[in-house]
Amino acid sequence: MGPKAAAMVMGLLAAACVSQPARAAQGDWLFRAGATLLDPKKTNLEDPARGELEFDDAVSPTISVAYMLTDHVATELMLAWPFEHDIDFRPNDGDVSKFGDVELFPPTLSLQWHFNPDGRVQPFVGAGVNYTMFSGEHLEPLNTSAPAHLELDHSWGAAAQAGINVKLSERWFVGADVRWIDIDSDARIKYTQAEPLAGGLACCASAALKLDSVRGQKMEIDPWLYGLYIGYRIPAARPAATAVAAPAPVVAPPPPPAKCSDGDNDGVCDADDKCPGTPAGIKVDSVGCPLEQRLKLLFDFDSAELKPESISELERLVKFMGDVPFATALIEGHTDSVGADAYNQSLSDRRAKAVFDYLSSRGVDPARLKSIGKGESEPIADNKTAEGRQENRRVLMIRTDSGR
Repeated sequence: MGPKAAAMVMGLLAAACVSQPARAAQGDWLFRAGATLLDPKKTNLEDPARGELEFDDAVSPTISVAYMLTDHVATELMLAWPFEHDIDFRPNDGDVSKFGDVELFPPTLSLQWHFNPDGRVQPFVGAGVNYTMFSGEHLEPLNTSAPAHLELDHSWGAAAQAGINVKLSERWFVGADVRWIDIDSDARIKYTQAEPLAGGLACCASAALKLDSVRGQKMEIDPWLYGLYIGYRIPAARPAATAVAAPAPVVAPPPPPAKCSDGDNDGVCDADDKCPGTPAGIKVDSVGCPLEQRLKLLFDFDSAELKPESISELERLVKFMGDVPFATALIEGHTDSVGADAYNQSLSDRRAKAVFDYLSSRGVDPARLKSIGKGESEPIADNKTAEGRQENRRVLMIRTDSGR
C-alpha cells in the first residue's frame, strides 16, 4: 500500500464515523499491540555514475501506549522490535547484489488529535519526533581481501501519523495507522587496511559509492510504516456521579376548613364551645367563654349577704371555672351612691368577698381568684332611680388570664 492509497483509506474511514456511546476521554490509557511494515523509500543512496543502495522492506512486532490529555488530545509512544533490513546494491549495469544488512529501531513520540472520541469509529492524526538507532550493521565480503565494516549513525527526525480506532466493546478496539518518518543517516565503511584492494566490480562495490573511512555519505531512508493492531483502553478513575435530588413535589395547599356550626356567632365552633349562648359582641376565649362575666346577684340595701335566688348564678360560675381550668378571675364588688364613700367601699369589699368565699367553698382553687371592692366609683346606671341603684349594686367577675 502506497501513501496515496493509505490516505484514501483513512479518509473513507473518517467519513464513515458513526456516533456511539463509547468514548476515549481525558485520563484514559490506550494500549496497542500489532505488527508494522516498514517500507523505506526506493533509493536510499545514489551515485549516478555507479549505482544506488536501497533498504528492503521489513515487518516487526509493534506496541504503543497513548495517554488522553483531554477528550481530543493524546500523547503516544510507539516502540517496535528492531526491523531487520537487507541493504542491496543496484549497479547502473549488472545484477542486484546484497550489500549488507542492518537492524533499525525507530521509537517515536507523537502528539495526537482524536476527531471523534464519542464514536465507535475514532480517526486521529499525529505529529512528533523520531530517534532511530542502528545496530548489527553487516557488510558482505564482496570478494575483497580487505575486510570492511559498515557504520550508520543514529538519526533524529520528524514524524507524522494518521490512524483509526474501531471500538469492539467498552475496553477493546482494533485499528490501523500509517506513519511517515524522516530518517537520514551518515554511512561509513571502515577497512582493516588503509584502503581497499583494486580489482573487480565486487571489490569496488562499496567504494563505488564513495563510502570511505574518513567521510560518510548521507543515506535517506524516510520510510512509510503501515500498522495493524488490537488495543485495550483503561479508563481514568473518575469520581462517582453525584445524585441530583429530585425536585420536591408541589404540594397543593390544604383546603380551607369546612365552615362549622356556631350558634352564638362568637367564632368558636359549637363542638368546642364551653360557653354556648354567649351574648353578641362579648369577647370570648379559645373555648368560647366570655373574658368578662357580669353576675346577676341580688343584694339587699346595705347588705353583703348572698340571697338564695343568687345560688343558680353562682353555680354557673363554679361550672365555668371547672370547664375552663386555666381561667383566673378578679371578683369586683360595687354599690350604689347612697351613704358615705368610705362605708360604700367597705360594703363593696364584703360583697366581693362573699362571692370569693362561695366559689372557694365549691372547690374552685382560691389561688385562681382575687376579690376587690370598687365602692360607688364605677356606676353603670342612674343612682337617682330605684332601678338604677339596683343595677349599680352588682358583682363582676373579670378574667385575668390570657384566654388561651
